[in-house]
Amino acid sequence: STCSKYSDVSGLMPSATATFTPAAAAYLANDVFDVAQTFALAGPTGNGCEVKITGSRLQIAHTALIASETSYNLHLYNVTPPSAHADNAAWDLPAGDRSAYLGKINLGTPIDVGSTLEIEVNGIDKTIRVPASGVVYAELVTVGAFTPTAAARNVTLFTEIVS
Repeated sequence: STCSKYSDVSGLMPSATATFTPAAAAYLANDVFDVAQTFALAGPTGNGCEVKITGSRLQIAHTALIASETSYNLHLYNVTPPSAHADNAAWDLPAGDRSAYLGKINLGTPIDVGSTLEIEVNGIDKTIRVPASGVVYAELVTVGAFTPTAAARNVTLFTEIVS
């Protein structure tokens, strides 16, 4: 395998988590939460590998959905997004970002599970090449307009090494 200093990493299943914390302010549909964050898939389980994203989990430190809160999308990049969207900015894929863009994952709509809001999605089956840095960058985008609390949104990506 060319993706690691180890000879056989195919099939390993690393995961990585990033935290996005929005301001307690009104967000329009398709607005970015926080700024781009990183998913570290470095070392023997990701550095330069093709990785299949098999699932995701979004957890929010909040006890109930907020009125009008809907689903979330996670936009992936192989470098810091060149457009550097600010918190609460409208997400866009301008020409300068296209070569860095790896696609998006629909994270779904969280549900109330007591002291946490959560949604887990399995069977995503999205293959990406993790850059040599071992880091994938992401922007979390709200699908619907609403006013969130400044509660952290933790996104975990579950992956499998392809090659």
